[in-house]
Amino acid sequence: MNIKSKILPAAIVAFSLSLSQILPSQASDVTCDAGPKSGWMTKEAIGELLTAQGYQLRKIEQEDGCYEAYVLKDGAKYELYVHPVTGKLVKSKKK
Repeated sequence: MNIKSKILPAAIVAFSLSLSQILPSQASDVTCDAGPKSGWMTKEAIGELLTAQGYQLRKIEQEDGCYEAYVLKDGAKYELYVHPVTGKLVKSKKK
C-alpha cells in the first residue's frame, strides 16, 4: 500500500467530520428549554413581535420547546425559531 492510498481515506474522513460541524443536520438542532408552557407567550404575541419586525406571518407552531414561525420578508421565505418566554430569535433559516 502506498502513501496516497493511506492518506486519501483519512483526508475524506477528516473532511466529512469537519462538514458535519458546519452544515445543519436534517433534524432540528434547536431547543429552547423554555420551561412550563404556563410561562410562555401566546402565539398571537409572538406573531405581533414578528410583524413589528417587518415579517409577514404565515404560520406558527410549537417544535422542540420553541415556537417555529413561517414568515415572509422582502420577498423571501424564512423559518424562524423563537424562544417562547423571551420572544427572542433563536435561529433563522432562509428557505
